[in-house]
Amino acid sequence: MIFFCANAQAATLDNLNATKQLCRSAADAFSSGNPRKSYEILREYWPLPEEEVTNLAYQTESQLKMVSSRFGNILGSDYVGTKVAGSSFIEHTYIAKFEKHAVRYICVFYKPKANWIVNSIYWDDKTQLLFK
Repeated sequence: MIFFCANAQAATLDNLNATKQLCRSAADAFSSGNPRKSYEILREYWPLPEEEVTNLAYQTESQLKMVSSRFGNILGSDYVGTKVAGSSFIEHTYIAKFEKHAVRYICVFYKPKANWIVNSIYWDDKTQLLFK
């Protein structure tokens, strides 16, 4: 007889490395052309109503379709860096690489108490800000 134990409590993000790994998974999904999957990866740690996350995914899919005609095919993602602001904020930056351009993919995490939560996710083509 086989027994399976499931923990009813959701996984936690209790350190910087856990936030970086989560953002990496989301950035990889985004950079494979699947923003919906990217947001689903983050969903468990993102205190937004499900409808808002779904709407963000839809908007992102539409915008990516528009830019991909100018930027070319998606080639993957690269890690750029991590910034820490005090003991309450972490920002991880990746780039989604296209054939003719790149876009920044940024995950911001907030630590209100013991664990980190997703505060915001955004992407843009302001690659010049990678150098500031």
